[in-house]
This record gives sequence, structure tokens and C-alpha cells, in this order.
Amino acid sequence: MGHAISGIKNEGTEAQKEVASLNRSAFNPRCFAIYNALHAHDCNAFSCGNGNGRRFSKMQLLNALDYFGDEEELAPEREFVTDCLANLDENEEIYIGFY
Repeated sequence: MGHAISGIKNEGTEAQKEVASLNRSAFNPRCFAIYNALHAHDCNAFSCGNGNGRRFSKMQLLNALDYFGDEEELAPEREFVTDCLANLDENEEIYIGFY
């Protein structure tokens, strides 16, 4: 059991491609940090993501980076969000799925 989170560029098109991924064990105390940072509690089924996702803007991602700060244990979350920021679509958004 765990949280598998994917950043997907061009979601729903033929050019769809996973560009970022984050995996956290259901028992890792930091598994909820990404949900908190992105205000995505509606996508959390507690032991894993609930299979839903949504689009996030550049500003939401930048705010998430601020939320993580410099805490060493959140380095994987920072890397995930940074990868998402590097792959925004033409509307400066990216789809993130929570599985």
C-alpha cells in the first residue's frame, strides 16, 4: 500500500506523457505532505491516492515548494514539484494523478 503520484503533461491527448513521479509508503509519516501542499485532500484515500487527479497551475506548484521549505525529508516532494514546473503545458498547468 502506498501513494503513487504522477505529473502528466498533455493529459488526455495522444501526446500524454508522465514527466514526474512520487511514491510514498502508506506508513511514511510524510505521505500526506504533497496533499497538504497542493490542497488536494479530496484526492487522498489515506492508505493511497483515490485514483483521481486534477490540473494544477504554476502558482499552485510554486506555493507547494514554499510549503515544503528546506526540510530534508521532503526532498522527494520538492523534486516532484520541480519536475512538474519544468513540464507545464501551454496554459502553464499540469495534471497530477493520485493513485
